Formats: sequence, structure tokens, C-alpha cells
Amino acid sequence: MSTQKLKYYRGYALEDKPPVDLSAILDVLNGLPQGVVLFDWDLQVLGWNRKLLRITNIPEKNLNEINNFSDFIKYVCAGPKQNKITIKILEELQKVKTGADFFSISFEYKLENDKLLEVKGSISENKYILLTLTDITSKAEAEAFMRQSSEAMTDHLIEIDHQRQQMEQQAAEAMQMAEDLAVAQEEAIVSADRLESIMNATSDGLITLDEDANILSTNKAFQDIVGYSAEELNNRNFVEFIVPETVIPRAEFEEHLQKNDGVFDHKATAIHKNKKHFPIEVRMRTVVINGQKLFTTLVRDETERAEAEAIIRRMAMHDSLTGLANRNLLQKRLDDSLKMAKRLNKKTSVLFLDLDLFKPVNDLYGHATGDKLLQIVGQRLVECAREIDTVARLGGDEFAIILTNLDHENAVPHIADRILESIQKPIEIDGNEHTVGTSIGISFYPDDSNDPQELLRMADVALYQAKDDGRRVFRMYDPNMDAVAKAEKQMEIDLAQAIEKNELVLHYQPQLDAIDYTVVGAEALVRWEHPEKGLVPPYEFIPIAENSGLILPVGQWVMEEACRQAKQWQDDGMDPFRVSVNISARQFQSHDFVANVQETLEKSGLDPRWLELEITEGMVIDKTDLAVEKLEQLAGLGITLSIDDFGTGYSSLAYLKRFSVHQLKVDQSFVRDIVDDHDDAAITDAIIRLGHSLGLTIVAEGVETEEHIEILRQKGCDVMQGYFFSKPLPSENFVEWLQKKNSLS
Repeated sequence: MSTQKLKYYRGYALEDKPPVDLSAILDVLNGLPQGVVLFDWDLQVLGWNRKLLRITNIPEKNLNEINNFSDFIKYVCAGPKQNKITIKILEELQKVKTGADFFSISFEYKLENDKLLEVKGSISENKYILLTLTDITSKAEAEAFMRQSSEAMTDHLIEIDHQRQQMEQQAAEAMQMAEDLAVAQEEAIVSADRLESIMNATSDGLITLDEDANILSTNKAFQDIVGYSAEELNNRNFVEFIVPETVIPRAEFEEHLQKNDGVFDHKATAIHKNKKHFPIEVRMRTVVINGQKLFTTLVRDETERAEAEAIIRRMAMHDSLTGLANRNLLQKRLDDSLKMAKRLNKKTSVLFLDLDLFKPVNDLYGHATGDKLLQIVGQRLVECAREIDTVARLGGDEFAIILTNLDHENAVPHIADRILESIQKPIEIDGNEHTVGTSIGISFYPDDSNDPQELLRMADVALYQAKDDGRRVFRMYDPNMDAVAKAEKQMEIDLAQAIEKNELVLHYQPQLDAIDYTVVGAEALVRWEHPEKGLVPPYEFIPIAENSGLILPVGQWVMEEACRQAKQWQDDGMDPFRVSVNISARQFQSHDFVANVQETLEKSGLDPRWLELEITEGMVIDKTDLAVEKLEQLAGLGITLSIDDFGTGYSSLAYLKRFSVHQLKVDQSFVRDIVDDHDDAAITDAIIRLGHSLGLTIVAEGVETEEHIEILRQKGCDVMQGYFFSKPLPSENFVEWLQKKNSLS
């Protein structure tokens, strides 16, 4: 520390020599990683180090105006509101007038810039007051991180690396401080006690060793680290406190010193007096005093950092919600399992699982309930697997299991059956009972593949086959599934191109009044004219469009083209009738759906009353309030709204009364067997009566015979649609059919 300013030595002129030689002490203060202020017995400021200025952001000119302890407390601690304990400590400290009134202190204090400081105060044997301020912001953030989930883990790992660089810098400063101590001890015996008090302010162990690693001196921190007193440590060999396996041979140690300018860094395991082992970091530097070669050594207890790194490693490899392995650990365990299976001539199986009916639980009861359910499912999966197996959560409601060390694949179906049975058992959470199921896809090593990524992919393919086969079943991978999956992927690629190349077309199926057979509407149905495969039916490409997200551009194109065609027919002189368009769940749930409909109508010029939108019950049951709002907005535009496939879902009168709909469409599955099946006839009758009671128009789909027509008329159906009248037709053929019908009327 410079001595050019009068304020650094309170009460003494520059030409006067202070009563004690403080220069050595102040030089050592500058080597400390903490901010330090030194007061005499009358609590007058004797000096401070440069770290204090940096840690508190106090301009040096302002600090020069602080004369005593009370001034310092008032200035430094003026800031944001603290907790009650801190406020009480500060109030008591401001009453202190001399060293006799002073008491040992240790508390945390937050500055205005949210920097968190640990403030400690103590009295040395020489009746000097030593105040240390340590920046613990990074430590506090790390502790907060450990209480959080593993989100943003990468950023925290980068921050920890940055903190480590800071620790290394502090270690270098402390090493310099230790050398200063050794030199100061040689220069002035009178300062030894004072220097020792200051050295004890650091939390890192500082020791001096001779060439044979015998301990010559220690500070209080090192004594605390290993659990021995200074007297017990003097003249003992430093190696005695290190686990032998982590001791570096002398030759390697000397070579390291030569390569690194007399500095040696090493991680080792120390032995506490209570025999407990713990990690330490050792940094040694060569120093020569009176011709004798010594080593100033910094010892840092790495226990907290090692525990933090262990927690972070666990978080990097485990799911924070369930504690199960995550995708990273699953991949590692699979790699290890395949290596072992190859060596022992065993088999390995990969199971992919997806929960059925989890989304309704999450939506209706909230994410907290959904999380508890996932935890219970995870525990049940662990109970179904063996101890040597790995159960992982991949995200959402997706899980995976690696079955290792299998003698034969026959054991796997039994495990899969046990999982299916366990998962579908009722789960009680907060007094409510929930039932979910799961579908499972299975692949085998080496039967299906030797590659871990392929095994995961194949299990995923088999899982989708299980879903297609009705869910709550398991399916083992076979090449035919792969062929289907690849074909579907190719169809997805072709469909994306079809939208750009205008390969999609609309066919129209007429809707007729049940009394006089006049055409009151036409349903627009999308078709795909593939350049090589010809006309692709909708049941082949619509599910792929829904799974891939292509249903959004497809649905938008259908609505735009139907409105354009309807307006064109009106402009050509045809009598106006409604054109109905099927809306997908993804379309309806998009935040800008209503705006898209309105923009489409404006672009085509079609009057809204000639557009009908068909939605399903499931689309409006989820998030009912939002659905009601959207339906009201659409109805407000003048659009006709219809519930499609009514009777196959919830069929709730309570919901119907809330929704702004105008029509119900009886699903063709009821109409098809209405003649011979009394149940279908009764359901159809109930739907018609229910709809009429709410003032809704009833449309029957799938009308194919005169008997269908007769029964539907008797039951009071309003509108009919089906192959009895016409199959879906391209626009030009639809016009021809309509003209022919009108000519016969």
C-alpha cells in the first residue's frame, strides 16, 4: 500500500514516523482476498487495503473522509433495507466508542448493487480491531442454484468456471501475502504478532514448509481445516496430513517446480484429526529467506465445491422432477449395457413408454397434480424393473427403460405386462382418483440392431405402432414398422411440397333439405392429387398432417379455397348456399384463428353467412372458457358453426348450452346401422331431440339408402348428406350434378 497520502496514517504527518511500523502490515493487507480495515484501540482508522475499495465500490476520496469506526459503519452500511437481525447489529455497532466496547461480529450485508458481503470483526492480541469484508455473492448464487431445478444448467456451469478463475486469482494473491509474511517476519519481529492476526483473517490455510515439507508455521485457518492446534502441527511433516495415494513423488514435484517458475498446484485428499478424508487444493511457491529454501503454501478446503460439483453432475444426469435418469444418463447406460452384453453374449432391451390420458389430468387438475402423478408413475416403473435396469424420464410424459443382462427376450413381455398392469391402477392425489395408462414400444440388441441410437429409434417406432393399435398395449419392433414409418416420413415430405406445388384440391359433397331435397349446403373435403400415386385419400395424409403440424397450412388453404370457390359460384349466378369447412384442433387452438377466418372472408369477398365451420366436441371441451370466447367471436361475424361427429365424444347438454353453435351433425357410424341396430336408432333419436330442444339444426351424415332417409325423416332430421345423393365431387363435376338435379326438379 502506498504511503504517499496523509489519510492512510491517521493523525501522523508524512515527515513523522508512526509509533509502530505499519508498512509491512499494510503491504500484507493488500495481498488478502478480502477487504480489510484496521483500527487502533480508540477505533481510529489506521489503514485499509485496495480490495476494500473494489469490494465496496467506495471512491478513495470518500474513504479518506472517514476517521473512525462509527464513520465507517454509517458510510458503508447506508443502503437498501436489511433484515431485522442485520439492522440490530448495525445499531449496536454505532454505539461502540472504544476497543473496550467492541464485540466480535459476523453477519451478512447487501449493498445497493445487490452485492452480498460477509462482515467479520475481531480484536487481535495487540489490541487492534480488524474488520474483514468478503464478497460472498457468487457463493450465495451457487447455493440458490442448488435449490433450483437443472434449468439453465449450462449457464451456471460457465459461471462456476468463472468463479474458479476468481478463486485461482485470490489464491495467487494469498500466496503473495504468505511470502510477504515470511519476509516481514525476517525484517521486523515487532510486527510478527500483528501480521499473524491479519493472516488469521483469511479462510484459506497458509503454512510455511522447509525443503523436506516440515511445517514451520501455520495460520488459524489451516489449523481449523485439519483439526490440530499450532503446537501439534509445528515440525510435523505436511505429508502426514495427505492420503498417500494423492501424494506426488519428490522427483515429479521438483520437475513441476522447474517448469512453472517455482509454483506447484495440486489437488489432493487431506486427513482430518478425526480421520475423515476430504478434498483440498494445494498451491506451493518457492521462496528463499536468509539463504534457506522454503515453501509458502496455501491449502484450500474443497469440500463445499466438491459437493456442489457432485450435485451438478447429478442434475446433469438425472430428471429433476422424478429423480430418474435423464436422456444423457440413459444414453451412457445403454452404451455400457451393449458393451457388457457383447462381452457376456447377453441381450439388452430398450422400452419406450408414453402415458395415455395424462393431458386431461394435467389440464383439469393443474401442473402440480400432473407432476405428482409423474413422480408416482416413475416410482411404479422402478418397482417393475430390476435393480440392474435403468429407468429414465425423457421429458413430458415419456419414459424409457433399459433391461440389461438378459439371457433371452422371452422375459421382456412379462415385464411389459407388469408395467401395463401397474400403471393403469388408480392413483390418488389430494383426495382425487386418477387413472392413466401407457403404451410401450420395445427393441432388442442384437436382434434388431447393434447401434444404440438405432435401438432407441426402433423402440420409438414400435411405441407409435402400439398407439395406433389402440393404446395400453406393447409392441415389439419389426422391419415392417420401420417401412411404414419411413413411408409416413416420405409422405410428410411430399405433403409439404404438395402445398407449395398446388397439388391439393377440394371435392364437394352436397347437403340437402330433408323435406324438399333442395341443396342447402356443401361440405368441402380436401384431396391430394399426387403426381405419381394419383388421388391420395384423406385418411392416409390427414393424420400425418396433424402429427407433423402441416395441418395448419393445409387447413388454411382449404378455408381460403372454399371461400374463393363459393364466391365464384355466386358470381357465376348460382343460388347461394353454405360451404362447410372442417377445422382441425390445432387451427382452432391457434391464438390468431379468429383473425385468420376474418381475413380469409375479406380476401374472398364472401358474405360470412355462407361459410360454415365444423368443429368437434373434443376441440371445445379443453379450455372451455377460451373456446366459448372464440365461438362467440365467430358467431358474431355471422358464420354458421356446427358440431361434427356428435355422439362419439362427450355429448354434454351442459356444454352445448354454453357454446354458440347452430348445427349438430349426427356421425355416420350411427346412421349406417340405424335400420337394424336399435341402439343406433335410439341414439340418433336422442341426438335429434336434444338438438331441437336447443333450437339447433340436425344434419345426418352417411345417408346411403332410402330406408335411411325414411327413418331420419320420421325422427325429424333437418338436413341429410351421403352417397345416396352424391359422393364428394370436384368443383366442375359438382356444378354439373347441381345443374342436372335442378333440371329434374
